Amino acid sequence: MYGQPPNGPRYPQQPPYGRQPPRSRNSWPWILLGCGVAALLFLVLAVACAVVVLSGDPDGTAPEGQPGGGAEEGGDASAESVGIGEPGTVGQWQVTVNGIETADVYGDDFVRERAQGEFTIVSMTVKNTGNEATSFDGSAVSLVDADGNTYSSSTMLFQEESLLHEQVNPGNQVSGTAVFDAPEGTEITEIHVEDVWSFEEPLVIRAE
Repeated sequence: MYGQPPNGPRYPQQPPYGRQPPRSRNSWPWILLGCGVAALLFLVLAVACAVVVLSGDPDGTAPEGQPGGGAEEGGDASAESVGIGEPGTVGQWQVTVNGIETADVYGDDFVRERAQGEFTIVSMTVKNTGNEATSFDGSAVSLVDADGNTYSSSTMLFQEESLLHEQVNPGNQVSGTAVFDAPEGTEITEIHVEDVWSFEEPLVIRAE
């Protein structure tokens, strides 16, 4: 019939010469870019939150009841400090240092020991404020000099007045000495007394 194409193989129409069919755009670069921006924002927010948590209050103090606050706000209390002749407390002991003296020799008529340097003799009174008997040992006492050096007591120098393994009942008190062999002329600035049965900071007695 008129208007019908002749019989024969049919071929798809080709685009005009020089023109190419449009290509679909690849979306992967945009997806990766979006993920990178999101990760960067998350990192910035995380750093900002960490700064806020670590900085605490604007005035530099930690919130009440949080670590870093003062002793009245739940923070760690510093060691108690008293002077000579003043009672101080550490653990279940009330301690009073009555005086300090030095000597080249320590002992009695039967047993006398000469110091390598100079003996520093600390006379003190300790009272058991707990609810059970316990012993006070002179090894719980130490001296600190002006240079920050620490001296331990000479536990081998046992005399009647020495505070070595002294058993004290609740409410009772004993007086005695702790002896230290330090270089001659050492300037003692502090006396530290600790309760060996507790984790409290040592009591500090200022040797003024």
